Amino acid sequence: MFRRLLPKEEKYFENFREMVQHVSDMADLTLKLFSSETIDKSIILEIKPIERRCDEITNKVFKRLNQTFITPFDREDVFNLIKKLDDIGDILFAATIRVDIFNSNKKIKYADELVSIIVQQLKALEIAIQDLKAKHVNECKAVKDLETEADTIYRSAIKELFSEEKDAIELIKKKEILGLLEDASDKCQSAANVILSIFIKNA
Repeated sequence: MFRRLLPKEEKYFENFREMVQHVSDMADLTLKLFSSETIDKSIILEIKPIERRCDEITNKVFKRLNQTFITPFDREDVFNLIKKLDDIGDILFAATIRVDIFNSNKKIKYADELVSIIVQQLKALEIAIQDLKAKHVNECKAVKDLETEADTIYRSAIKELFSEEKDAIELIKKKEILGLLEDASDKCQSAANVILSIFIKNA
């Protein structure tokens, strides 16, 4: 009788998988946005509802954590993993929104390279999250290696930006967008670190 009253642990895993899929979809659309020579701002309208669904999943998980005491692993890790994934989506959305706010119409150099790395990181995270009971250490390591690559690209982008961009306002706009994309890559690594923590604690 008591077992039937316990929450189904699988709900959390479903939420993780759903969340990373939504964030991956956002990354794919963000790559499409920043890859075009002329920015198509209608893509931003496709990203917004996905970002909203991510917020809904996060709130659902937080509510469940507050109402129950049975979790598939440490409550802190459940909280941190869903929050890190939501952060990635929030940052990607923030970067795309800046395009509209700043009225940017032309391709921002290096932005597509940074988003391409984020797309790869999320694919690795998807594999790891599909089965958190398996130990996808290689995928987590791949996320970290890709983050290092993103750092290198970001430094090159900023160096070139300060060297070549003569319009101070444009420099500020581009630097902020590139910084957000680099931050999204950092958050992917943070999510991978949480997954590694789950593996270690449940070894």
